[in-house]
Amino acid sequence: MFNRSRAWAAGLLVAAFAAGIAVGAATNTLGDRDEERIRDRGPRLSYIERLERDLALQAAQRDSIASILERHNATNREISRQARESFDTLRLRVRSEIMNVLDAEQQERYRAINARSDSMRAERDRGRRNDRD
Repeated sequence: MFNRSRAWAAGLLVAAFAAGIAVGAATNTLGDRDEERIRDRGPRLSYIERLERDLALQAAQRDSIASILERHNATNREISRQARESFDTLRLRVRSEIMNVLDAEQQERYRAINARSDSMRAERDRGRRNDRD
């Protein structure tokens, strides 16, 4: 049965998803405009390089901070991996539920929207991995 509370929940889920698409599109559009400006700045600074620059760290401080970051690096990566997996699972569940609401033509267009979104996410993830290397 599809009662009123489920209708509200489904509506809220669709609204949150639509808001996510809108924010992602806006961010992507704004990111495209800034891409040239970012390239002109040169290579991206690492966290420790930014701290060194912004805090005027002494060599001993930089070494201590590098040690702290290295010590927590594996935990940080594991937490990030788990969060990414949880988000991916939720995204797939939301998509599946939305597909159940759409007619055949809308489902086809929705698949295209998701494919485009997935492609942009994969490209962004490849860029992040390359930045870390």
